[in-house]
Amino acid sequence: MNDHNELQKPSINSSDEQHQEICKKLKWYENPVLQTPKSFRAKTTTYSSFCTSLCIGILIILVLPIILTVFILFLLLWILPGFGRFYERYAEARDRKKYYPAVDEMKHWGPNNKLLHVVHLRAPESKLPSIIYLSGMGISMYYVKPLLLKFVEFMDEPIEILSFDLPGYGASEPPNNWNTENLESELLLLKQIFTKSRLRKPFILIGGSIGGLLAHLYYLMYPEDVAGIILLDPTPSTVFERESPVVTDMNRARFICRIMARAASWGLLRPVSFLLDYFRVGDFGYFFRPSHPGYIALLMTQTMLEKLENQLRCCYTIPDYILKLQKDATIRRDLPLLVVGATDSTKKRPRGGLTGDETLQWWLDNQQLFLRSSDNAGFIFRTDYNHVQCVLDMELAANATKAILTQIHNKIIH
Repeated sequence: MNDHNELQKPSINSSDEQHQEICKKLKWYENPVLQTPKSFRAKTTTYSSFCTSLCIGILIILVLPIILTVFILFLLLWILPGFGRFYERYAEARDRKKYYPAVDEMKHWGPNNKLLHVVHLRAPESKLPSIIYLSGMGISMYYVKPLLLKFVEFMDEPIEILSFDLPGYGASEPPNNWNTENLESELLLLKQIFTKSRLRKPFILIGGSIGGLLAHLYYLMYPEDVAGIILLDPTPSTVFERESPVVTDMNRARFICRIMARAASWGLLRPVSFLLDYFRVGDFGYFFRPSHPGYIALLMTQTMLEKLENQLRCCYTIPDYILKLQKDATIRRDLPLLVVGATDSTKKRPRGGLTGDETLQWWLDNQQLFLRSSDNAGFIFRTDYNHVQCVLDMELAANATKAILTQIHNKIIH
């Protein structure tokens, strides 16, 4: 027994000696006594993983909205506009092709031989002066052509009549650069169109709204071409003067056209074009109810809206232009000139410190300024018509034309 114990002691001693030898070889801080127990190490690892996951989760919650916002802005400002621009160009080209006018109505009479939509109803047997109808802002031949056919019916005898779309309106091609378009170039274009159409001169000018202002300007510039003028609720040139109570509305309209043209270039207006149906009531209902589908299709395009903005821009130079032309002594003072005014809700709206009634009176007073161009001028105010009805009523235009023809006939007799 003692021998057995004695045999085991050396093994124990040898084990201690080995342990001591191992400890001597380890560095002081590698001593097993200083090492973290496995159980505690596992708890620490679990706690660390939880903290890491929590931080990542919080980071995702904070950063994800920013990433989504940037992505949405990227879609809205880059990808979608790019697609919208492509789709808008495709859709406008498609609609122009779908509603393309008769080939003989498209003439290379525009700037740089651009195509213009010209409606020319000929009457070789007619002995009456030719008629030129200048439509208002935003109205194209898709809408005007049926009106001209009605006008011929109301005249009760053959008569030659011509109308057209300026560059950018309807099917007429836009210019290469809108900045080259101004009031003087527009009047020269009118002269070019009238010359190429080989109309009998002198002719009678009929202008509605802005078209009335343009007709009056043409007469002041080329009085020898004109036998008579009919202005249907014309826009006074004083509207675009700085002191005008309406100039703020004109500035706003121009700004809106510019913004809408930009939106149309991105294809944003086509999805909401159905909203035009809401204009079929009220003062503008008379205008939109009988609209040609081609007119509606091309109304809210980038080209059309850029033309509207450009035409408004040109109008601001009209007051000075008229002031210069009215000093011309060659203007015929015996020219038959008839101005027909109308009222609607827009003219009764308080503006520029004026009440509704004062604003309406301002319109009437300034429309009568057209009468200064002739000693043989008359003014009629139709309280039963709104602006759109006055401009587009061809029976009214035909009756006014008959009255002008009577004045021309009496002048010839005398």
